[in-house]
Amino acid sequence: MKHTVSFISLGCPKNLVDSEGLVSTLLSKGFRVLSEPHDADLVIVNTCGFLAASRQESVNAIRDAVSLKDGGVKGVLVAGCMVGNYKDQLDAQAPGVDRYVPFVDYGKIDELAGELLGDRAPATFTVERRRIDAALTPGHYAYLKISEGCNHTCAFCVIPDIRGPMRSVPEVDLVTRARMLAERGVKEISVIAQDSTVYGTDLYGENRTASLMRKLDQVDGLRWIRLMYAYPTEVGDELIDILANGTRVLPYLDVPIQHAADSVLHRMRRGYGRDRLTQMVDDLRANVPDVALRTTVIVGFPGETDADFEELLDFVRTSRFDRLGAFRYSLEEGSRAADLDEQVSDDVKDDRYHRLMSLQQEIAFAANGARLGTREEVLLDAAAQDGRPAVARSRRDAPEVDASVLIDDPALSPGDLVPVEITGASGYDLRAVTTPPL
Repeated sequence: MKHTVSFISLGCPKNLVDSEGLVSTLLSKGFRVLSEPHDADLVIVNTCGFLAASRQESVNAIRDAVSLKDGGVKGVLVAGCMVGNYKDQLDAQAPGVDRYVPFVDYGKIDELAGELLGDRAPATFTVERRRIDAALTPGHYAYLKISEGCNHTCAFCVIPDIRGPMRSVPEVDLVTRARMLAERGVKEISVIAQDSTVYGTDLYGENRTASLMRKLDQVDGLRWIRLMYAYPTEVGDELIDILANGTRVLPYLDVPIQHAADSVLHRMRRGYGRDRLTQMVDDLRANVPDVALRTTVIVGFPGETDADFEELLDFVRTSRFDRLGAFRYSLEEGSRAADLDEQVSDDVKDDRYHRLMSLQQEIAFAANGARLGTREEVLLDAAAQDGRPAVARSRRDAPEVDASVLIDDPALSPGDLVPVEITGASGYDLRAVTTPPL
């Protein structure tokens, strides 16, 4: 009888890609993967260690998994970002884990699982198995991770300590992977990394991000390609050109700025100031027609003054990002910022967070109003069901993090690309009706 495994994947898309790799290995080695943890022989939790809230979510998931050992579950494996830097916390707060799996052991996840489940005897014969490629996203979109690790030394972050320096995936492997995804029916890929805009510098001695995007732009079958996690200092002319002129590459860029006040950016060790951010936004708006810009920022970083925060508000107000996510600063043990003076109180962080998001709401709602009556192509994520409308996204919206387009049409299916006219707004989301082809 095949052993059964259930997988709990937490955190960002980069972690999800790791989970797909682990699941693919297990399936290829003969394991069955189940959706319900309580039905499985083994539960694997892939943790996120980015923020305190994410770590608590991981701890809770591990506790839940361990509690299932009172039933039929035989063991719990834990992988992900918390294994390297927060193992002591896991031991204290979520006892009962049978095995921790560091990144270096991902390639032998099947062996570790087999040992835990009692498969210790060597095989008497071997059979070459076909590699099974698992997907944990819907069939019409996928993530393409182009590198692992990070070379930056941002004061608030411990990811380089957890995942190591940046290591690029060879360009030919990425193009092959993109073709395979297209053959599988994927219509949209999001290109991801810790920093997607220094791709190739380790392998080729030069930045190959724009070159890679041009090659991906030629992959038949793909319809939308979007670039996520750009670094402000690396958004130059070549990258702007492919964003402006790509066939499949969308005029969309996710570029986390983290702040806009020079003094805060300096303490964050970001390597740029407000002038560089202003130039980047101006260049993108001037050269990429109808570009959609997403960013993330941190409020309440140690030493952030009222004046610093007002400068951030001013930059957001003038830049008018299409999408903006914000985090309250979370002290990360082992980070450079953990030792900084002038920690900001939680009350002040909360106040600044709500003021920032209120401003962004005004910007987003005004942008939605300007789109009323326009015709666009959207990609369906979910069909209409039980009186709820179908859920789609426009070219301006990345999966899982951005807004939706709601359509009352029961004939639509996930993966459909359909023309619509925007007829209304519902908060951050839009409402639309289908139209004849554009």
